[in-house]
Amino acid sequence: MKSTISFLALAAAVHSSPLQKRQDPNGHVWDNVDTFCSNQAYLLRDPAGAAQVWESTSAGNELDVFIASQWVAEHEPNWLLNLEDRVVGGVSGGATVGGCGTIQGSCNPLGGIDCKEQFNKYGVDKDGNENIIGKTSYWIFLAVKGMQAKFRMLKDKLTSDTMVAGFLIPSMVKDFEGNEDQTSDIMKWLAAAIGFGGALGGNMPVAGPYLSTGAGILGGIFSAVADKTAPEAIDTSTISGALVSLFVATAGQIDSTLNLAVGGATNIDDFKALPNPKPDDNWYKSPVAKFFSTGWFLLNDDSLAVDNAIKSITENIKPKIANNVMKAANLRLVADKRIHSQEECGTATGRQWMTLREGEDYCFYIMRYKPSGGNYGESWTEAEEDVYTNMAKYNLGNRDPYYHAVLDCALSADKALQVDNLGFNSIPVCYFDLEAFFIDHKECNSNLINKICPPVEATPIA
Repeated sequence: MKSTISFLALAAAVHSSPLQKRQDPNGHVWDNVDTFCSNQAYLLRDPAGAAQVWESTSAGNELDVFIASQWVAEHEPNWLLNLEDRVVGGVSGGATVGGCGTIQGSCNPLGGIDCKEQFNKYGVDKDGNENIIGKTSYWIFLAVKGMQAKFRMLKDKLTSDTMVAGFLIPSMVKDFEGNEDQTSDIMKWLAAAIGFGGALGGNMPVAGPYLSTGAGILGGIFSAVADKTAPEAIDTSTISGALVSLFVATAGQIDSTLNLAVGGATNIDDFKALPNPKPDDNWYKSPVAKFFSTGWFLLNDDSLAVDNAIKSITENIKPKIANNVMKAANLRLVADKRIHSQEECGTATGRQWMTLREGEDYCFYIMRYKPSGGNYGESWTEAEEDVYTNMAKYNLGNRDPYYHAVLDCALSADKALQVDNLGFNSIPVCYFDLEAFFIDHKECNSNLINKICPPVEATPIA
């Protein structure tokens, strides 16, 4: 399986080429230390501001140009070490960026000097010429530090003992009278969850800008986990066990991505595996420059950015788990052909008069199917009020988008979770795959030996 996540609703960035900046009659951003440093720092409190700083300081452009200027065999490999060497005119002693490619490593570029000090110290090279990369690299180094800090927090949270407990799986199993053995496509759940944001509406938190600007990065990491991890490599007997395995695999992918992002590979083709958060933007050429292009790593509140992402993941996986527990409990979405109008459908909890296809409107609601034990061997009964109360409890309270998502899966060709080309704040096809049926009267005209004839005829919606 090969997944490529494209988050299509990320805010578009406005680019200016380095040449255009140099030809600005009013000067360019790196001419003035206050404009370059003091007038930028306050913007790092929110994602839009961080993206602006990455563009306006030309950090992204200069990173791309610097990487392209290296020897062909060393465009991306060791780019961070090479950048430090270039800025200082030859590193004396040990590099200060050597630990940036590991979660627990020491990452303190140029000894942690501030923007103004770096501007004044390295803004001119040994020959007295303006050294633009000596100035703009401050923001590049800051992004690298921010990446390490955010990835460290993300890894710690994903592997914490409380992560799986936060999904309330035992409570779901009890409330819906189901179990947690429905683990189909679980390796794709993280990638899907980071993408659809607040598309369910209702009591779901709408994905904020802290997530939307980082979604392409995190989604790419999670998609890589789904690509690389064989189903037999994880415990799929229960949702809880599979999620633990998924989070451990994701933690390993975070390590790999961090190392790759700072130049930790010898083959330039390896860098194509880095997530590209803006796949429709062809401005940057290097995979490394593309990876850093949103400015998300510049955000000065690492914990808020990561907490926002974790909250969205948790809240978006929770209804997926609820959906799968409902499947195990034999709860089904039905289109009742015995009801012929919206008025007849009524307004009882759970009932929705909806269009399935053009010219096909039905009364939809949840039924519980029992394959045996009824007067006719099997039974279909409309779900009790508690089912809908519990759906709301686990973020499935807004039934209209949930029912539509279930029907989208029922009408799809392969019935598999699809995470290719996700649109941000849209539900992936078959993320919610509750079984869906038409319900109708059953004709009982045949001479049955035991006289048993179930009064309901159920056929899958397709």
